[in-house]
Amino acid sequence: MKVILEGEERVVNTVIRENRVRVSRGLVSFSPADSPKTPKGVSDEDVEKMGDAIESMMDSLAEKDAQIAKLQEENAALKAALEEKAPADAPEDTDTKGEGDNGDSKEVPEEDAKDAPEGDSKEVPEEDAKGKKRSKK
Repeated sequence: MKVILEGEERVVNTVIRENRVRVSRGLVSFSPADSPKTPKGVSDEDVEKMGDAIESMMDSLAEKDAQIAKLQEENAALKAALEEKAPADAPEDTDTKGEGDNGDSKEVPEEDAKDAPEGDSKEVPEEDAKGKKRSKK
């Protein structure tokens, strides 16, 4: 098992001294870490490249944040202009239950009355009764 021991230099040295018997027997070994943040197999060049990439991403994000803030301000200004303009353009009466723009009305003209004409009867005409079948709807 590999462990990285971190702490104040005085405390770390005390731990090493207390375990020197185990070190002499070969049970434990202490070796200094090159850089506690850099894992083995990663070169300093790789770390530098990653740092440069992170910096460029941070710059890009800062630019995007500035664009977002600008667009939010523009959006707020447009909303305010729309709210100022909307009440002046709104129609006075918006209740269109009875009549709409298409000429609909609740009132029915007299020619559309449901009264059946006098000549209408429920009798089947002779032609239909003899051979023609009528479909039921």
